Amino acid sequence: MDTRIWCEFTPPQEVCRDYILELFKKYNITLNYKLEYGHDNQEFYNMIQRYNEAEVPISIWATLSDDMGYWINEKNAHHFDQYTRALIDKFQERELDVKGICIDLESPLSDIQNIISPKRLMDSVATCLKLITHNLNKKRFYSAKEILSNTASYLNEKGYESYATCIRHCYYDLRFNTEVMQNALEVPVFDIGWDKYNLMYYATMIRNEVKRIKRVNVDYLIYHQVKHLKEKLAEKLSISVGVTNVGKLGNEPFYESLEEFEKDIGILKECGVEDFSLFSLDGIMEEKKLESFLRTMHEAKPFKPELCSRVIRNEALSELLLRLFNSYYKLIG
Repeated sequence: MDTRIWCEFTPPQEVCRDYILELFKKYNITLNYKLEYGHDNQEFYNMIQRYNEAEVPISIWATLSDDMGYWINEKNAHHFDQYTRALIDKFQERELDVKGICIDLESPLSDIQNIISPKRLMDSVATCLKLITHNLNKKRFYSAKEILSNTASYLNEKGYESYATCIRHCYYDLRFNTEVMQNALEVPVFDIGWDKYNLMYYATMIRNEVKRIKRVNVDYLIYHQVKHLKEKLAEKLSISVGVTNVGKLGNEPFYESLEEFEKDIGILKECGVEDFSLFSLDGIMEEKKLESFLRTMHEAKPFKPELCSRVIRNEALSELLLRLFNSYYKLIG
């Protein structure tokens, strides 16, 4: 089992505490540490050196600046590719051992903020309309896909793992053999050649997202989708679980009990998932709490949720809508 933990806000020196390194080594954890654009200072490099000395693997979750979109998408793919190459050069110059680069593929920060926390009443509506009109540009999409394919090839040539992350809604493209969702979100994900495809199945957020949809069993929804992803992506599949702390948006609901987390891990194990990424270290920095979550990830038993016919029905409806939309998509340039 390959187990990782994301870290978005904790300073470099804080993640070098002895008990953190000891627990990571005990449970064979890889740290996915966020490096914001231009923040690769001496403390950052000292942290990598400390992890190397402790023989704890570390990957770098490289983001861009807020005004560049923060997460990686077709608007900033070129900047990300250049930034990644520059970082690799710096790692090699300093003879630092970095496992890989985490490529967080999500829509631009401003778009997500307009949907989640709109400043004006019409901001979220306008952004949603943008997803199915302006965003659907095949030329831009394929250009970004080529750039990111070159990024993946470069990382492979240099011996670094490419760990591509995306929101769970990209599942529908893989499920129904389209690229509509990826293009609308401006995030080329599949058919690029990443070493790992990591999808965000943050159960705490999904439960909050679908709570208004009556009679939908979120446990079965996750089981149903992840089982198909495992069949399609096999050993390349990774699943992000969580959350234990707020992220960039600052309003993400997180776990209130360890039992709930244990059940969610059990569902993924029942699907045959072998690569887990917990979000995030920031919310479980206290020693006993950190060990409780890491131990639970390793010891949780497989759990198969009860079949939910509403999940099956809703997916059939999603397929119909997506195929209709795909017919329109084939006509546009």
